[in-house]
Amino acid sequence: MGNTVERPIEAVAWMERSLENSVSTVYIDDMKIIGGDWNGMMICWSREGDILWETNLGDRVAGIRLSTDGAMLWCIAGREAIGIDYENGTIKWNIEFDGSTDLIELDGENRAWIVSSVYDIELNDFMESAISLIDSGDIVEKYILDERPWSIHPFEEGKAFFGLGRPKTGVLELTEKKGKLMHKHNSIHDSPVLCGSHLPPFYLGHSNGMITKIDEKGNITNLELNKKHGSAIIDISSNNEQILICLENKQIICLNKDGEEENSLEVLDSEGHPEFLDIIDGSTSDGLVNFWIVTSTNNGSLLINANRKNESSNIKLKIKANSRIRDIANAKGMTVVGLDDGRIIAIEEKMLTRRIRENEKSDEEGDVQRFEMLERLRKLRE
Repeated sequence: MGNTVERPIEAVAWMERSLENSVSTVYIDDMKIIGGDWNGMMICWSREGDILWETNLGDRVAGIRLSTDGAMLWCIAGREAIGIDYENGTIKWNIEFDGSTDLIELDGENRAWIVSSVYDIELNDFMESAISLIDSGDIVEKYILDERPWSIHPFEEGKAFFGLGRPKTGVLELTEKKGKLMHKHNSIHDSPVLCGSHLPPFYLGHSNGMITKIDEKGNITNLELNKKHGSAIIDISSNNEQILICLENKQIICLNKDGEEENSLEVLDSEGHPEFLDIIDGSTSDGLVNFWIVTSTNNGSLLINANRKNESSNIKLKIKANSRIRDIANAKGMTVVGLDDGRIIAIEEKMLTRRIRENEKSDEEGDVQRFEMLERLRKLRE
């Protein structure tokens, strides 16, 4: 693995901004950084750190997506789906649902899929879920089900797949035909879906460690893993070449598209418990995907990157935060981290690499000086 570099998050921050309450979601693209908090406040900054606009959605911001034409932000907050002008933050429309809005993914240019659910506090369980296809401020059609969908996978305009929890489990396929949603249930196996990737081909992680694949033609199969991992998959991501899974037993495993294990690591007990991971946009290291692992610790969080290549050696980079990391996003060489204490920290890749190299060089010079001093002391004792 190479050496381990540890830094406080403040020491590697390119930009630090804050919201009044705990950050619930962060978003970044080529031009802007957006943060939303648990009370519904959203603030937008340029990538240089200048505030551009702010707006209040009234409740916890759970998801942000940008329309393909770059004009509209599609957001979910509390019980609502909300359309926001990307340029100035003006609220254009909103739709209220019976339960909390949980997931959002775009459907073509002008529509989106929304998952909402009703939760019974006394029963400590979900009572009912709904999948809605919306067009700006209107609901096109709604599908009601008993299961809680844990992932949305848009396949083509008017068609999407949803990974289901208990009791039915499997994959639900919804297709819009003449204003109605036609449904098909694919019973893969009886293990509920816990998470899913965002780019086609799609991969769904199950509680028994299995992976379901939805290929570019819409075929649904179980990925034949060369080594079955019995622990639950709590997060999954993928790029064009690899699949990255985060297991409940603290293992992080990189697989190729055939399910063959290419690389793995285990999060140490001292590093906390892994919560989610994020592939770093457009970066690889010796053919392996470069990624962040977010863990929760007794006194905050760790942001771990174990595939970082630094000159001729591999290093394990650990960035320490004294607050829990709630969300993370990255684009075009910059990672944005949202913290429980309301801070939003941007980490710029080139600056981070430069600081690590400078610190390593400083450490090496310090080692040389200490060695020379010990040599002088040894000669004095002779």
